[in-house]
Amino acid sequence: MRSTMNITTVMCLALSGLVTTLSACTEERDPITGTSSLRVTLVSPTDRGSSDPLDRLGEGDRNIVVTITALDYEGNVDTSFQGEVQAYVQYLGTLTPYLSGAPLATVTLVNGVASSKMITLPPTTFGPTTVWFDDGKNAEPTFATGSTEPLWFRDPFIRDIQTPRDEMALDALSKSPLETKQISVRTSRHGALGRLVVNSVFAQGYTLSDVLCADATGRPPCTAEAYDHVMVFSFSAPRFDEDDEDGGTSILQQGQVIDGFAGGISEFNGLTEIGFPRTFVKGAVQIDNARIPAPKRLEAGRAGETTDWFGPLSDPDGIINFERNEAAPIEVLGGVVCKLDDDYTTYKQWKVDPKGVPTPGGVDCSRNKNVLNVISSAVTEVDPTTLVGKTVTRLVGVVRPVSIGSFNVWIIFPRTSADITP
Repeated sequence: MRSTMNITTVMCLALSGLVTTLSACTEERDPITGTSSLRVTLVSPTDRGSSDPLDRLGEGDRNIVVTITALDYEGNVDTSFQGEVQAYVQYLGTLTPYLSGAPLATVTLVNGVASSKMITLPPTTFGPTTVWFDDGKNAEPTFATGSTEPLWFRDPFIRDIQTPRDEMALDALSKSPLETKQISVRTSRHGALGRLVVNSVFAQGYTLSDVLCADATGRPPCTAEAYDHVMVFSFSAPRFDEDDEDGGTSILQQGQVIDGFAGGISEFNGLTEIGFPRTFVKGAVQIDNARIPAPKRLEAGRAGETTDWFGPLSDPDGIINFERNEAAPIEVLGGVVCKLDDDYTTYKQWKVDPKGVPTPGGVDCSRNKNVLNVISSAVTEVDPTTLVGKTVTRLVGVVRPVSIGSFNVWIIFPRTSADITP
C-alpha cells in the first residue's frame, strides 16, 4: 500500500501464556521510486468518434499517433525510465494480441518520454477501442500501464466475421479473424437496401445471410456474396427478443428478417459459430422466403464447368469456395448418390459424388474426398436408401463443413423436400 508518509503500520499480536498483549509496531521502508504508471496522450486523430453509429472513425483512421510519458507515484515525469513499452489493442471484449504473444508494437521511451509515435491498428479493429501500453516484458519490468481514450470504429458486419485474413493461408478454412471476440451486428452492410435474413433454422440454431434487395422496402429478389453468411448456435430452438414491454421471446422462422444479433465468436471444427447469442427483432415479424438468396451452384470440373470446388487451397477457385459459402445454401446438379457407409450408420450422413456415374447398388465413396456429405433429417419425405446409385437431379443444402487441418468434410443440410429433386 502506498503512503505519502512512506510508513506501513502493522498491528502485532503477542501471546504469552494466558496473557494476551496487544501492541502496535511500525516498520519504516524506503520511499517508492521509479515509474508507477504511463500517461498516454492521443495526438491524432483529434476526432475520436462516439457511440452514435453515424459518428464513427473511417477505415483510414487506423494509424494513430500517441505521446507516452512515464510517471512516478506523485504524477511527475520519471526521467530515469529508459526502455521499451509494449502496445496492445482492446476491442470487442478482448485484448489483441494476447499478452502471451508478440505485442502489436513496441515504443522506446528516452528520459521517460516517447513523443508522437505512430501505431497502426489491425484492420479487424471494430467498435469502441482503446490502445493499451505496458512495461511487462523488459528485464526489470515496472509493470506500469496506461491507455488511450476510447476510439470509436464502426461495428462489424457478417462479412467481417467470416472473411479470412488470407484465402490461401493454411488456416483460411478454420479461423475467423474475430475468433474469441464479443460482437454485435445490428445492420446490413448494404444499408437501407440490405436485410439480415434467416436462410435456415435447425434444432439448435439458425443460419443467416446479409442480402442486398431490389429496393429499400426489401423487395425480392435479394442477393448475397461470398462471406455474407454466418451460423448462430443457440443450444436449443432459436428464439428472438420481442420488441414489446413484456420482454418475451418467440421462435425464429426460415425467411424471417431480423434486426441484429450478438454473441461470442468461436470455431467448432472449422465452422464459425456465434455462441450464447441474442437475436433482435423490432416491430412486426416479417417472413418472406423469396428474400433468401439463391443457392450458389457447385462446380466440380465437369464438362462445361470452368472451376472445381474440390481443387487445392492454392487455387482461388478451389475448396476456398466452401468457406466463402459457409452457412449459405449451395446446389449440386446431377450428383450421384454413393453406397451408404459407416458415416450413414453413425451420423446419418449420405454421400453425393458430383462427378459420379449412376451405378446399380452404388459406388463406395468412403475414400473419395471429392464428395458432399448430406444430412437430410429435416426432410422426412426423402429416404436416401432409395437413392443409392442414382442421379439426383438437383440437391440444395446449407453448408456446415468440418475443417481440421487437411481433414475436410463438406456437409450440407437440405431444409425441405423442395431441396431434393430425384
